[in-house]
Amino acid sequence: MKPAVLTVPAEASAPRPPSHPLGGRRAWTVWGVAALAYLIAFFHRTSLGVASLAAQQRFGVGATALSMFVILQLGVYLVMQIPGGLMADRFGPRRMIGAALVIMALGEAVFAFASSMPLAITGRVLVGLGDAMTFLNLIRLIAAWFPRRRFALLTAMTAMIGSLGQVVGTVPLSAGLHAYGWTKTFLGISVISAAMAVVVWLWVRNHPGAPVERSISLSESSAESKKGSALADIRAVFGTRGTRTGLWTHFTLSSFTVLATLWGYPYLVKGLGMAPGAARLILTLGAATPMVAAPLLGWFAGRRPDLRGRLIISTVITLAVAWLVAITWPGGHLPVPLALLLFLINAVGSAASMLAFDLARDANPPERGGLASGIVNLGGFSLTITGLLTAGVLLDATGDGGYGPVAFQVAFIPITGLVVIGAVRVTLLLRRSRHSR
Repeated sequence: MKPAVLTVPAEASAPRPPSHPLGGRRAWTVWGVAALAYLIAFFHRTSLGVASLAAQQRFGVGATALSMFVILQLGVYLVMQIPGGLMADRFGPRRMIGAALVIMALGEAVFAFASSMPLAITGRVLVGLGDAMTFLNLIRLIAAWFPRRRFALLTAMTAMIGSLGQVVGTVPLSAGLHAYGWTKTFLGISVISAAMAVVVWLWVRNHPGAPVERSISLSESSAESKKGSALADIRAVFGTRGTRTGLWTHFTLSSFTVLATLWGYPYLVKGLGMAPGAARLILTLGAATPMVAAPLLGWFAGRRPDLRGRLIISTVITLAVAWLVAITWPGGHLPVPLALLLFLINAVGSAASMLAFDLARDANPPERGGLASGIVNLGGFSLTITGLLTAGVLLDATGDGGYGPVAFQVAFIPITGLVVIGAVRVTLLLRRSRHSR
């Protein structure tokens, strides 16, 4: 990856009234509203993490069928990354985030009243469709409203906001299900999402109206003004090493989503025999960890971008070791301190995965920012879907439905293998980038 230079793209050369300074008060409020929309989207994404056992009882399904809820939801998210990135670049964040919230509200309303698998799956697919549009457009807003040096920090703070959405999806959601039941709880979530769509439409704007500072690699600056077909854009973005490195980084550091969205709670309660309260506490601590780690990592990466590679390499190696310990521990009954450490390391990895978008931004011109973020996102959700599906299949393959510690060790073998492969790939790509400077 070659050194970056600051330029002003042609599309931003003419100020658009009203003009607001980059990183000013209006920029922070625009980001704040959009980040709140992302919090809601992240809540939708991870809501089944606590509701998984209740969903099994409501729909009378096993582990594999339960996995299908999340897999289809995230599968739609995955499939929509490249189309969503292209739409983000074409239609702008204001329209896309507003539409995303409306779609998620509709999906949760369907899910709230569902009493059968087909209707429930329809609801989760709609949730996944709306979720897919949110993060990419928020990243594009950050690129438009803030100077380059703050991009890593703001992206990391966005991850922090997402983690807060996950916190809302643990203890409060569990309490809501207990107090109000399935239908009222998920219908309330639907109403909140619809109301947020109105707020986004009234306040969010796509750009500040002022020339926007951008960071573009010297090796790719000559192609900045060349616009071709969507396929040509995809080839150009994927052809950069920074994009590929970002994709593999996000792939490797996204294993926490498997624990947060579905299998973390059953693993702790059924696999390790923890009390439900203790399991929810560990999930809450895991969800809260990126709220601290993400801003620190983003601040550090913004000040010392030359050390991003070493930071990422150390994180992926630590994560791979943590998973290897979990699947090879004698008897499978991981001690509580090590189980907590496993969740915390995964949570830190989730925070560090935001650096992947910083790598992709430095490698691509601004008019392809949404597409670049979409391609990077493909990595993380490919690992997540594979891990969710294989874990469910292997748990059901144990036959007794008890999901003991050894069963979870077997279920986590595929995701451990993927993390190890990703760690090797990321290390090789970053080492080559350093040597090619």
